Amino acid sequence: MKPEGSKPSGLDAILDRLEVLIGRLADPNAPLDRLVSDFEDASRLVEAAQAQLAAAAERVAQQER
Repeated sequence: MKPEGSKPSGLDAILDRLEVLIGRLADPNAPLDRLVSDFEDASRLVEAAQAQLAAAAERVAQQER
């Protein structure tokens, strides 16, 4: 697993990190500041994953032309 502050780059790494964050967000005993930080991190990761998926879809569309 990557260190806490590192930024995953591949889609698999992003999904792995999101899975960890979702687990942490589900903790009812977690402190609010950690929940907010994890939520912000997860939001950024979702955006990064969406961008990678959009780029992959564009590559597929170009291959089909």
